[in-house]
Amino acid sequence: PNWQSLGLPGLLLDPEMRTIAMAVVWTGVVSTSVNFCVEVKALGQVPSSEASVLLATEPLWASVFAAAFCHERFGTNDFIGGTLMIAACLVNTVPFPELAKNEKEGGR
Repeated sequence: PNWQSLGLPGLLLDPEMRTIAMAVVWTGVVSTSVNFCVEVKALGQVPSSEASVLLATEPLWASVFAAAFCHERFGTNDFIGGTLMIAACLVNTVPFPELAKNEKEGGR
């Protein structure tokens, strides 16, 4: 195909490129738009602290699913990064009585 037909309308009309055009449409509509709408609706139902933990662990979940379904292999850096992410989420969500006590006393 020539370069003029590589726009989405041209791809849809070209029988040889129709599969690629449908993949582009699927990616744009389902994988992006629908996913974003569902994510916004779901995150509106949980407290902001839980939403931040869910969003912060998104790359970790992507790596886990890539390992499970695409047989990707984790390296040392992947394990260290994942551990640091989980530790950061735990520090963010686990209440520490000493910190609460210091805040009540005026930060002393």
